[in-house]
Amino acid sequence: MGREWNMIDVLRMEKFLLLVRRYVGASFGVMKEGEWEEGLVASILEVMAEVPLNVEDMKVPVGLRFHVIDIWVDELERVGALGEEEEDVDERTLEVLMEPLRKLGSGSPNKTVRIKAREACADERLPANRKEGGEEESVEVGAGDEWGGIEG
Repeated sequence: MGREWNMIDVLRMEKFLLLVRRYVGASFGVMKEGEWEEGLVASILEVMAEVPLNVEDMKVPVGLRFHVIDIWVDELERVGALGEEEEDVDERTLEVLMEPLRKLGSGSPNKTVRIKAREACADERLPANRKEGGEEESVEVGAGDEWGGIEG
């Protein structure tokens, strides 16, 4: 697949990426049904780390890594792992679920993959990144915000 990645037509690529999305979503669904049991989560993440989230294997297409990074938090949200009222996913389990992206963010030889993985880890939907009610940044419009021209 990696060898032919750049020659695959758009329709087949979209089907493949949809299959990857469904696989990731189904994997998170299995973890949820298993009540996020530590061994189950570890074994599924190990499979994910072998191909799409492999830090060192340069044969894995960058586009596949990008896609998995893009959908990771989306699919966690879809299964209800990020909801505020959700009690079955504790903070420690969520940290374990985000670890493959953190490894890509720190160890990938590709700078763009590192940046993309760090952005996904900083997603505001993750409980660790949510702003508390009073922390919203407010932008005040005042006289000092206008451009005063070249002189000033």
